[in-house]
Amino acid sequence: MTSLRRALILPHVLRLARQAPRDRARRWDLYWAATRGTGDAGDVLWDCSSSDEPRRYTDLLAGFADTAGPVVDLGCGNGRYTRALAGRFARAVGVDVAPAAIARARAENTARARGEGPGQAEFRVGDLTDPAVARELHAELGDCAVLVRGVLHVLDAADARLAAESARILVGDTGVVLLAETDHRGSLLGYLESLGAGPGGMPAPLARALTHGLPRPHRFGAAELAAAFPGWRVLLHDAAARIGTVPLGPGRSVPGHVALLAPA
Repeated sequence: MTSLRRALILPHVLRLARQAPRDRARRWDLYWAATRGTGDAGDVLWDCSSSDEPRRYTDLLAGFADTAGPVVDLGCGNGRYTRALAGRFARAVGVDVAPAAIARARAENTARARGEGPGQAEFRVGDLTDPAVARELHAELGDCAVLVRGVLHVLDAADARLAAESARILVGDTGVVLLAETDHRGSLLGYLESLGAGPGGMPAPLARALTHGLPRPHRFGAAELAAAFPGWRVLLHDAAARIGTVPLGPGRSVPGHVALLAPA
């Protein structure tokens, strides 16, 4: 019955994927440009507002990095985690490949500043798979703490290594990297089913991701971590972590792992 159910999901996946543009950066920009709202009631699959993840990641980074220095959130999207980090670090910079994501992050940061505090987060357009972007940032900021949440599991192996190279440039001699990635161990259709897909269709936030052709997720566990970050020291590894999603189907999180790394 499970196999039949998943086979019935496939036509929905193929129909939605056919609508996607080919260029990766263009896909992300169109996705964010079409986003109407964020948070639990919004249409961004991974942008849950009630998760304890921002607090946990901020506490972990603050425990291992100098909070008087800068922190960089690579693949920041609408900046939820950058803003959380800005509450603890002297300077927090979010970087994303999509100009529309950065525009939304700046707008949400302005709204936060009016209602809740100083709103000191900064946002830049940049590709985390381009080490030149990291070199430019490091020249400006010096050694940084780095957060990468929910990005590497949608990059192929070559781009994941480039992202790791960017992180290595940013941390310099004294920084650390915190990674939080999904690590679903079944098939892609099984993963979609866990997010609420079924024979009758799928939740709107998931359908949007497919329509815009966002890269298909794959496993990013200990083996993938070691391949992308060879020679790094692992300061912490939580293989049972959960990565939050907006409320979908049976739950609001997916299996994942969290790792804190430092250069050897």
